[in-house]
Amino acid sequence: MSSEVLIYVQNLRRYFETNTEAQKYFETIGNEELFFNYISEMSQKNFDENDEPQLTLEQFEEVRRKITKFAGKKDEITGIFISLGDLGYVSIN
Repeated sequence: MSSEVLIYVQNLRRYFETNTEAQKYFETIGNEELFFNYISEMSQKNFDENDEPQLTLEQFEEVRRKITKFAGKKDEITGIFISLGDLGYVSIN
């Protein structure tokens, strides 16, 4: 793993250690290693493709879906959207 990716992931770890809202949203409690493994893989892929380790919002949501699936949750309501697992989000408008 490149040093840029290691620094990026370490900064994210520090952020998640102190932000309980982010921990709840991404369901990292009890799944920390799995979460950061997914983050590391995507970050390295980004760095290899475009020299930037940062994840996009869509990539963070993809990691969140994987963690949610791993935790055994299928559907949930988030604001005015309902998560349908791998199918994405649906508005209840």
